[in-house]
Amino acid sequence: MHDSLEGRAFQVAHLTTVDLSLRFLVRPQLLAVNEAGGEAVGVSAPGPWVEELEQDGIRHVPLTASTRGMSVGNDLKAVAQLWKVLRKEQFDVLHTHNPKPGVYGRILGRLAGVPLVVNTMHGLYATEDDDPLKRGVVYALEAVAARCSDVELHQNVEDLDFCRRTRILPSRKGQLLGNGVDLLRFDRDRVDPEARSRLRAEFGVDEGVVVVGMVGRLVAEKGYPELFEAATNLGDGYKVVVIGPDDPEKSDALPPDAVANAKEAGVRFLGMRTDMEDLYSAMDLFVLPSHREGFPRAAMEAAAMGLPVIATDIRGCRQVVDDGVNGLLVPVLDPVRLGEAIRKVGDDAALRNKMSEASASIARERFDEEKVVSIVMDAYRDGLVAKGLGHLMPPAMITPAPRPQMRLATSRDARALAELHASLIATGFLPLLGRRFMKVLYQALIAWNGAVVVVVDDGGGPVGFTAGVENVGEFYAHFSKHYWWRAGWAALPRLIRPSNLRRAWETFRYGQNQVDVPAELLSMVVAPRARGKGLSLMLGARLLDDLNQRGVPAVKVTVGSENETAIGAYRKMGFKDTERIQVHAGERSEILVWRP
Repeated sequence: MHDSLEGRAFQVAHLTTVDLSLRFLVRPQLLAVNEAGGEAVGVSAPGPWVEELEQDGIRHVPLTASTRGMSVGNDLKAVAQLWKVLRKEQFDVLHTHNPKPGVYGRILGRLAGVPLVVNTMHGLYATEDDDPLKRGVVYALEAVAARCSDVELHQNVEDLDFCRRTRILPSRKGQLLGNGVDLLRFDRDRVDPEARSRLRAEFGVDEGVVVVGMVGRLVAEKGYPELFEAATNLGDGYKVVVIGPDDPEKSDALPPDAVANAKEAGVRFLGMRTDMEDLYSAMDLFVLPSHREGFPRAAMEAAAMGLPVIATDIRGCRQVVDDGVNGLLVPVLDPVRLGEAIRKVGDDAALRNKMSEASASIARERFDEEKVVSIVMDAYRDGLVAKGLGHLMPPAMITPAPRPQMRLATSRDARALAELHASLIATGFLPLLGRRFMKVLYQALIAWNGAVVVVVDDGGGPVGFTAGVENVGEFYAHFSKHYWWRAGWAALPRLIRPSNLRRAWETFRYGQNQVDVPAELLSMVVAPRARGKGLSLMLGARLLDDLNQRGVPAVKVTVGSENETAIGAYRKMGFKDTERIQVHAGERSEILVWRP
C-alpha cells in the first residue's frame, strides 16, 4: 500500500440561489479560499454577476433551475442538478446558504459524501408572527438539514439561541458567525468629497433637504409599503431615495402601480447600483422597515458610513441599531411610527450628528468583514481536523506546529488515518470496504500490541503515517475474533457485492498463508501538502527500527507491480525484491523484504 494519488486543489463550493448572493454576500469568503491556495467555486443560477466572479478567479457552476421564488417544479429540478454536480465534482467543502439551498444543499451534500458540509444561517425564514403551519414546516426542515451538516454558522445571536432552545440544532452544534462589511470601502473619510454634492444634484435636492435612503430588493417584506405611506407625510424638507433591484420571482414583489404611485409621491428609484459608498455619503439617514432579517448588510454599510439607522424592532435589525444611540427601532408594519421616527431624527441636526458618530463606532467594533472571513476559514480548518481530514487543506490554512512531529498513533488518530488511506491510496482492496470499515481497521491496529503505527502531524492533524505488524497472520486472526461484528457491519453494504466478498476472502487468506516473513509493512501514506520532504523515508525508517527493536528479523511489503514509484521508494528504504504473487486473481503484486 502506498501514497499514489496526485495532489489537487483544495476545493470549497458556496451554494446560493442566485449569483447576486455570491457576488455581494460571500465574495470575500470565496476570495479567502483562493488566497489560501485552494480553489473557490460558486454554485448558483447563472446571471449577470458570473463574469465578474470569474474575473476574480472564482469558478462558477450553474444551476439553471435555481430560483428565489417558490416553485416546486423548479426546486426539484435544482435538486436534481445539484446532485449531478456533487457527484461529478470533488468538493472538499460544501458551504450552503439558506433558505432553500441551505436545506437541500446540506442533505444532498451529506448523501453525496462531501467531506465537510457547512451552512450559514442568514436568518430563520419564519418569525414568531408567522402562522403555526409555516413555522412548523420551516423549523422541521431546518432541524433535518442541521443534522446533515458538520458546521452550523449563525449570523444572528437571537437565531442561534432560538435554534438551540427549540432543539432545531443538535446539541453542541452551532457557532456565532456575526456579519460584516468592508470597513475600508465603507468609510466616509475615504469617499470622494464631491460625491455627495454630485449625487444630491442628481436627486434634485439642495443641502437643506434631508435625504432618507433605503436599500433592498423591491419586495413587500422589506417594508416598502410602510415606507411609501410614511413618505407621503414627510413634507418638502425630505427626499426618499430607494436603491435595489426588482425581484419579480418573489410572491411579494412590488406591483408596478405601487412603484408608480410612490414615484408620483416623490420617491426616487435608482435601481441596482454598485457605487453604494458614494450613495450613502449623499444620505442623511438610513431606513430599513423590514419584516424579517437575518443580519442586514445594507444597514451595516450605512452604519459604517456614519448614518443614523431607523429600522424595525426585529432580530437582525436589533444587532445593528442600539435604540436611541445610533438610531431608532420602530414596530413592524407601522407607517405612522416609522414617519415619526424619521422626522424625529431628520429634524434634529444635533441628534443626527450624535447618532452618526455612534453608528461609525459601533460598525468598527462589530461589523468587520475580515473577522467574519477568519471565523469561516477557522471553521473549515477545525471541522476538517475534527473529522480526520486535515490532510485535505492547503498549507496556508494550517496553524503550524513548531515543527512537524513524528509520534506513535493514538486511538484519536484512527479516523484521520482511515481518511488518508481511503482518499490517497488509489489502488488496493481495503478502501473498497469504505471509510467506516477503515476506521475500525486502524482502531484495531493502533490498539494491538503487535502493531506499530507512526504518524506525522504538522499542526493540522496527521499528514502522513505508516503501519506495520509483527505477524500479519496473527493480526488478521485477532481482528477477525475481536472486531468481526463492528467491521462486518461497517463493510456490509460493500460486501453485498460478490466480487468484494471474494476479494476480502483472498486478502485474509493471503495474510494467513505468507508465513516465511510474517512481519509486514501494511500501509504508508503521505498527504500531497507534505510531500517532497522525505517523510516517506523517515516514516519507513522509524517503523523498521521499532520492529527491529522488538526482535523482528525481517519485514515484507506487498505492492502492485504497476506501481513503480512506490517500489522505488521501498527500495530506497532497503527493501529487496523477493517474489511476484497474485493476492487477487488477475492482479500481480511484488513482495519486497527488508532485513537489517
